[in-house]
Amino acid sequence: MGNTWLKLILLFVLLFFLQVWLFNKIHLFGYATPLLYIYLILKLPVDMNRNVVVVIAALTGLLIDVFSYTLGMHMLATVVAGFMRYYLLKIFTPRDMFESVLPSFSSFGYSLFLRYAGFVVLIHHILLFSIESLSLFDPVNLILRIVGSFILTMFLIFAFESINLGSFKK
Repeated sequence: MGNTWLKLILLFVLLFFLQVWLFNKIHLFGYATPLLYIYLILKLPVDMNRNVVVVIAALTGLLIDVFSYTLGMHMLATVVAGFMRYYLLKIFTPRDMFESVLPSFSSFGYSLFLRYAGFVVLIHHILLFSIESLSLFDPVNLILRIVGSFILTMFLIFAFESINLGSFKK
């Protein structure tokens, strides 16, 4: 269990620094911004207490907000994503899964993990960009930002998970 927490802490530090100093500055075509910090919420153990998941999500969002000057938008989106994670895990987790497993390609399979990750990321992005726009005045721009950021974030999650899977096959 201690090894899992150490890996999660290192993942948090890595994702935090990547998000604040690299990914926040990327805006492909003015629409797609990778928001990879949500990957931490995806990788928390399946059997983790829901309250702990929401607190971790809140702290992650708060730190991103502090360094991005976004006044609570990321915190709200990550808390909702962390809250919905439990219900999405109930839908996408195989019935015969061990309780203390980390969600991954190797434990869920490619299809289930990508569907689980896709729903969490989509909930996060819809909420974040809707709050950021504060209106539905330009729905085409809003949809382009959500879809572009969703595709870019899912691509990066797939890449991170593929690297992670390769390290476990030794």
